[in-house]
Amino acid sequence: MKKLLSVCIILLLFSGFGFGQTKEIDSLKVILKTTEIHDTVRIKTNFALAGRFGGFSLDSLKKYTFEAEKLSKLNDNYLLDAVCYYLALYYDNTGDLKKAKEYYQKALTLTDSIKDAKKFAKILSGYATVLNETTELEEKISYNLRALKFRESIDDKFDIGKSQFNLAVIYSNTGFDSLSVKYLRQALNNGEVSGEKVFTGYVLNSLIMYALKDGDLELAEEYLFKSEQICEETGSNMVCYNTYIRKGEYHDKLKEFYKAEQAFLESLKYAVQRGIQADIMFVYAYLGKHYVLAREPQKAIKSFKKFEEQKTNTLEGKISELAYDNWSKAERMIGNYDKSDEYFTRYKDIRDSLDSDKNKVMLFNAETKYQSEKKDKEIAEQKLALTESKSKTRTMTLLIVSLLFGSILLWFSFNQRQKRMQQQLVSIEREQEVKTLESLMEGEEKERLRIAKELHDGVNGDLSAIKFKLSSLLEMNNTVIKEAVTMIDNSCEQVRAISHNLVPPSLKDFNLLEAVEEYCQSMDSIHKAEVSFQHVGEQINLDKKQEANLFRIIQELVTNSIKHAQGNEINVQLSHLKNTLQLTVEDNGKGFDPKTVKSDGIGMQNVQSRVDYLNATIDFVSNEKGTSYTITMDTKTK
Repeated sequence: MKKLLSVCIILLLFSGFGFGQTKEIDSLKVILKTTEIHDTVRIKTNFALAGRFGGFSLDSLKKYTFEAEKLSKLNDNYLLDAVCYYLALYYDNTGDLKKAKEYYQKALTLTDSIKDAKKFAKILSGYATVLNETTELEEKISYNLRALKFRESIDDKFDIGKSQFNLAVIYSNTGFDSLSVKYLRQALNNGEVSGEKVFTGYVLNSLIMYALKDGDLELAEEYLFKSEQICEETGSNMVCYNTYIRKGEYHDKLKEFYKAEQAFLESLKYAVQRGIQADIMFVYAYLGKHYVLAREPQKAIKSFKKFEEQKTNTLEGKISELAYDNWSKAERMIGNYDKSDEYFTRYKDIRDSLDSDKNKVMLFNAETKYQSEKKDKEIAEQKLALTESKSKTRTMTLLIVSLLFGSILLWFSFNQRQKRMQQQLVSIEREQEVKTLESLMEGEEKERLRIAKELHDGVNGDLSAIKFKLSSLLEMNNTVIKEAVTMIDNSCEQVRAISHNLVPPSLKDFNLLEAVEEYCQSMDSIHKAEVSFQHVGEQINLDKKQEANLFRIIQELVTNSIKHAQGNEINVQLSHLKNTLQLTVEDNGKGFDPKTVKSDGIGMQNVQSRVDYLNATIDFVSNEKGTSYTITMDTKTK
């Protein structure tokens, strides 16, 4: 849920131009119609119009930028750096990142950073937006931090806020929530000070996202109220588009699904008006997630298909992670397990990529470098203010601080390395234990299958043959023979029951819930105790090995209750809520004292081994009212 605002960055690149009003646009168009003006004025006017339309109309951005380029070439490349910048913006918006990078690099080489720090910072930020967020992540942060330093040097609150917002988006996309929130709060303050309402709206929408994630609905409602006011006052498509996405999420949290759907559809309307493919893609992803929460899988799948139609390679990341995770759930709701597994695999691949240690290390290095540079700058400013007599003391202090800082970094690096080595050793040991348990359990299942086949094909066949021969003697009306035939029938039923108990066909052919339900019904029919089964919560999605182990645990615990508890009720319950699977087997029997009863029998050892294999926990309570076993398993990391 972290990558939510990447497409907002483009609009933030415009300085004064990005937020013009309708009257200003009309005035600029009038200037272009004037025949007497010089070409240099026409170039500047085209740039102004490109900036004002860039936030919501690609066609207009293209029209005025290309006109400015043509006039610039006719006038000795006048304002060529600005031409390259606006061309970069256009190609960035249309998804041609190769050309966007090319024109940003040209703009950087043509701009004098000393004479025009404001423009140079704007181009740096623009170039950072088109860098890939994984392979070029460190470079992306570096350019944004450089832009922030230039903007701090001229103390432009609005531009400083834009750089802080861009950094917040990057840290959000890569999982560093605390850093993201820090920069967002700074950006909100600078946006309010500068009076830029549209920009403030973007920042508020980001803060709403984190408030919803933390479950602080009161704070989310406060930010949402301010954001809706800005949407109404400015009429900005982008602000309204983001505001209604957040509003939809807010109502989903409250389970007000009708209001949530209306909010998402309103957001889609603004996205379509803006005409940006990425905006439309985002809305369909969130709309699909909404329908999953509302238990409308068909609508969800339809939305996710539209999401994929709009998807662009430039926006792979958290939004795709969100979409494929919920798409997998929607397919499973309607029984499309193969499709569900396919989209779940895509979700895991994206999640693993975003959570890579390489990305996190690069982020840490870049942020540390920035903070260090900022600290050096402060020290330098203090140095100018102090007298020359204290210079040696300051130099020595700076050296000591640097050595101390370096020592802390070395210690931190060594400590982290030791922790990683310990984690690797624990992981290897755990992996070996799992492999051993898996081999033992596979052998046990094979032996069960062999015995079941021999019982079914051998013993059962012989009993049937004996029954046939004895039946031919029934004409003699011999009572003893009738009793023998009846006993053979009972034996056949027991052999069949044992065979099915060893290898239940329902577990092999269907799923865990059907197998457990059939097993409980079977045990209920042949024993005095009433055996019942109940399923609570979400659909259970495990692989066959995990299902088999859970089924064997249920068999063992139910059998123990029947043999020893002397009760008349046995209840089996499977509960699956929020990635937590809980198995409960309880009876109303006589119970037992754990201190006096041995718990190291083969049956309970098998149960404990299977619990360990599933990486689960087991707990039980036993007294005169009965015995209850509870096994808890995390299905998120299955």
